[in-house]
Amino acid sequence: MIESARTIRISVVTFFIDDDIFNLMDSLIKALERCKDISVQIIFIENGFNEKQQIHFQLEENYSFCSVIITGKNLGYGRAHNLAMTNDVDYHLILNPDIILDESSLEQALQFFNLHPNCGLLSPLARWEDGQRQFLCKRYPSVLTLLVRGFAPTWIKKFLKHKLDLYNMVDQIDDINVYWNPPIVSGCFMFFRNSVLQELKGFDPDFFLYFEDTDLSYRAVQQTDVAYVPQVQVIHHGGNASKKGLKHILMFSSSMLKFFNKNGWRLF
Repeated sequence: MIESARTIRISVVTFFIDDDIFNLMDSLIKALERCKDISVQIIFIENGFNEKQQIHFQLEENYSFCSVIITGKNLGYGRAHNLAMTNDVDYHLILNPDIILDESSLEQALQFFNLHPNCGLLSPLARWEDGQRQFLCKRYPSVLTLLVRGFAPTWIKKFLKHKLDLYNMVDQIDDINVYWNPPIVSGCFMFFRNSVLQELKGFDPDFFLYFEDTDLSYRAVQQTDVAYVPQVQVIHHGGNASKKGLKHILMFSSSMLKFFNKNGWRLF
């Protein structure tokens, strides 16, 4: 078990929150039961509703460690998470609302942090609901890879499968071994040592949606050791920009341009 008391702040950004959030909460409670001597705060940042709904009051009433922030407008994913940042905790866990934690996930993560004080950011093994493994770790992207991955028809993806697999680090990432310092990790579950997140100043507010996690993790790996730890496991329902309509495709493209302008272009 954890040897000394630790404080964790968990931030979850929601957009018109619904009852599915209780799946996350049920898994979180089970995960917390495996951890001793920790203090947890979970902050829900609501980007959709303009005032608290019954479900928000229910979260705050049923879980004493929960609080809700109503932004009053859609700030975007990264800017909303930044509202939950504080300098008086040991760790900050950034979660998507569609994550289900394995019962041992938090215990395993905290034990890893204790054993590896050099680790400033931890990424888990994520699976789809059907059990298939997701690849949250990525190599630095190219424009071609992102466009093919996000929008190309199936036959083109099959033709360029080797290139997509390289981007997804299929040749390096497995479900057994820790992997140090992948260039990029997904924002659906980012477990930070809080001092590192504070030094990074959180997400870049210039990104409204898409690539804010790519940018943050890319900056993190230049400042600290980042670890993919498959002993920390979650289920992630996930999403796909190309299936969400033209508005999301345009937001994806705009954020992609911002990322490459900031961090360097790679066409192929």
